[in-house]
Amino acid sequence: MTSSFHSHSSAAMTGSSGAPLPARERALVGVTVLHLVFLPWAVGTMHPWSQLTSLGLALAGFFLALFPRAGDRIPGAGSPAARLLKFPLFWAGLVLLAYIVVQGVNPAWRFVSNADHWWLEPLHHVCWLPHGVDAPFSRSNPWRALVVMGSLWLLVCSVWTGLSRRRSYRILFSALVANAFLLALLGLLQQLTGADRIFWSYPSSSPSFIASFIYRNHAGAYFNLMVALAVGLACWQDQRARQRHATAGPAGLLALTAALVGLMVVLSASRLAIISLLFFAVLAGIGLIGQRRRQSLPARPRAAGWLLAAGLLAFLAVGFTALPVDRVWRRFAELAAHPALVVRDRTVAGQAAFDMLRDDWLLGWGAGCFRHAFPLYAQHYPDIYFSARHVQNYWEHAHDDLLEFPIELGLLGLLPIAFALSWSAWRLGQGRFWRNSVAFPLVLAGGLTLVHAGGDFVFQNPAVLLTWGVLLVGAVRWTELDGPDKRQSFAKP
Repeated sequence: MTSSFHSHSSAAMTGSSGAPLPARERALVGVTVLHLVFLPWAVGTMHPWSQLTSLGLALAGFFLALFPRAGDRIPGAGSPAARLLKFPLFWAGLVLLAYIVVQGVNPAWRFVSNADHWWLEPLHHVCWLPHGVDAPFSRSNPWRALVVMGSLWLLVCSVWTGLSRRRSYRILFSALVANAFLLALLGLLQQLTGADRIFWSYPSSSPSFIASFIYRNHAGAYFNLMVALAVGLACWQDQRARQRHATAGPAGLLALTAALVGLMVVLSASRLAIISLLFFAVLAGIGLIGQRRRQSLPARPRAAGWLLAAGLLAFLAVGFTALPVDRVWRRFAELAAHPALVVRDRTVAGQAAFDMLRDDWLLGWGAGCFRHAFPLYAQHYPDIYFSARHVQNYWEHAHDDLLEFPIELGLLGLLPIAFALSWSAWRLGQGRFWRNSVAFPLVLAGGLTLVHAGGDFVFQNPAVLLTWGVLLVGAVRWTELDGPDKRQSFAKP
């Protein structure tokens, strides 16, 4: 059925690039852009009001994708509902959401507090079923996690089901890059003016906020994804222009945007994000140069390439000279001088978190419930609440998503996630993503974000999580819509 979908609809999907999108798809692109743009500007969507707004936007997009208007049907592709039911991630996500619901209705503990303290009281529950903690929604519980994971599921399903043309993904990706440019400008202005509040008015719970993100590692992870997206689009635009014997068009502007957003990764002072950016630059550079050598495309005048490179270097030089990057060097110098001291806090926290995982590895403690049960294990490590710098710590997360997700969901709850990732990797392999100028940087950055998640809680930020999920699905779809038979259309003047 998949091959039938591609063979009958390739012309409609690639369609003449100038053909207008159907009304339903145009509306879905608009809602999806609004949703993904909203996420980072809403302070990373870390609060209940913004997460519920995100869920509302995801529902709107899902219904737009599922119920097309007359005349929007793609020949040979079947109805949107039929395509959705054949989407494996629809079923994997449905299983995961049902699992979280069971954790919510079967609490093993109740959160209780008074004016000075809070504690957990055990409850009678069905011990062989997934369970969680009965805690206030505002503090996080399985229902709060259900809102975030439900938004991710609805968003991924609507993008896969409703966006059937490469032009739709190009518009969506271009809007995300433009939004990242604006966020980077906000961050630069904050640095230049010495702002001590987000938007110069919103008090941040962390002094290390960047742009609209409360926490530096969340900002670094998000901007790294946007660097990859800008690089991929720049290479694709350049490739298309050379195939058409045209000027580079927006490729240079996209490259400049990638440099600006990359500068914000550095200014975030997130060590893991900066290291990820360096790895991305090296690996993406090698891969994209290899792609270009395999392609028989007209060469660009060397003068144009050198001019662009000089412009990018000059921009970065001015940025590093004018902006306060000394704290970045201090953080790396501290890591180089005292590596054990720098990672001591998270090492001890990791030991307590591993004890927590070992006690309920099969069913988990409940999605969104790590912060409530962790003190039961942290009390055996008294130093955990005082950092090496003698600053008191408060642990809401394990600072290791690759450990926190198993703790909350257990082995059974991880199975749908493992299936979704494996299926995505299989489809990307089928599409030979390493030969695709857009998919390759996205997959590389997505993998590096997973590595980053092993040292921090980047996926606890919905702006990072939902954007990462859409880019993963977008990379799969781009490899399908940008296959060899579709690239030939670029060569036509």
